[in-house]
Amino acid sequence: MRAILLFILIAFGFSWAVAWQIHTTGGLGAQGPIGSTGLLALMMMGPAAAAVICTLAFDRGRRLQALGLRGFKPATVTAWTLIAWLIPVVICTLAIATTLALSGQAPGDPGSVLAAQVAASGQDLPMDASMLLVLQLGIGLPVGIGLNTLFLMISEELGWRGWLQPRLAGLGFWPMSLAIGVLWGLWHGPIILMGFNYPGLGWTGVAVMTVFTTLWTPYHALARERGGLVAAAGMHGSLNAVAGVSLLFLSNPEWPWNGPLGIGGLLVLAAGLPVIAWLRGRPGADQNEKRAA
Repeated sequence: MRAILLFILIAFGFSWAVAWQIHTTGGLGAQGPIGSTGLLALMMMGPAAAAVICTLAFDRGRRLQALGLRGFKPATVTAWTLIAWLIPVVICTLAIATTLALSGQAPGDPGSVLAAQVAASGQDLPMDASMLLVLQLGIGLPVGIGLNTLFLMISEELGWRGWLQPRLAGLGFWPMSLAIGVLWGLWHGPIILMGFNYPGLGWTGVAVMTVFTTLWTPYHALARERGGLVAAAGMHGSLNAVAGVSLLFLSNPEWPWNGPLGIGGLLVLAAGLPVIAWLRGRPGADQNEKRAA
């Protein structure tokens, strides 16, 4: 418990200090695209700093294993990382379809939406909108998934799934997922209040974000159990890249109809939880869980 409390103190303290800096300098909008990206990336290092410090303090002789970087066969890591990359694609696709069905809104023209985003950033459109969309989906998205995966391995996922998950594994899979999901959601609180992901919702946005992270956590936790830190980072990296791109296919991606982040996404995530329970109930699941711990 002492180690877990120290982890939470460092992870939240570091990240919220960065968020306070963002707030006192005018919020996310005042930083510019490069400045806000840099500060958000720095904020994401809070769980990693906590993981490194706690591993050095409490995991002598087993530090790589404690972070999920040892104890998994390379072929298994590769297979589960590929699966982890694919799952957000499937979930976000279903979330968009569910959102369109429930909201009654017309599908968005992704090329026009992308062109409008480029114009809003103050840049000139470098090519025809349809060609830009093809490049975004065919090159930008895969590259984004890969880069996100690498960065999340040394930032958020090093903490939440790398170090914290095996520390809480004794609670059982579902209570552990609930605990990490709530912590993960509340950790986002300061930037959600500044308009990130749920602009204008305030504390309601924090609550919705916490539900979102809580429903996503069992998916990440399964990837961590089966493929270690790399697979967990792969799922998070894919989610961050795919969720944003999927909004191009909505004509009005506002809460509660903002695709993966809205009601449609939450319903799809909840519907997939029995599949996770089934996968973990198959023969060999106990062995995977012990290895992850």
